[in-house]
Amino acid sequence: MQASIFGTDTTEISRLIDPLVNLVSRVNINAQCQRGPDTFPFTGRKDSAEGTLSVEDALRSFSIRSAVATKDTAGNKAILNDIVGHHQSTFLSTNFIF
Repeated sequence: MQASIFGTDTTEISRLIDPLVNLVSRVNINAQCQRGPDTFPFTGRKDSAEGTLSVEDALRSFSIRSAVATKDTAGNKAILNDIVGHHQSTFLSTNFIF
C-alpha cells in the first residue's frame, strides 16, 4: 500500500510523512502511487492478513521498513534536503542508531 503527498510546503509534507510511514509501505512525494516491478514482495499493513499467517510470519511481514520516494527533480531534492536539514521529520533523517 502507498500514499502520495503533493505540495511544496516542507513543514506540511514532513508533518504528514511521519504518521503515514506507520500505515503504508511507501510514501510518494509529488508523485502518484505506482506499481513497482513484480520482483518486489507485497507489503501489506494492519490486519489484512489476519488469520492466514503464523505470528512469526505476520510480525516479519508487517515490520517491513517503509520508504519515502520521489521523482528525481531539483524541486523535490530541495524539499527533501530542507526536511532533512532542518530535522522536520523523525523518519527522514540522517541520524542513525548503531
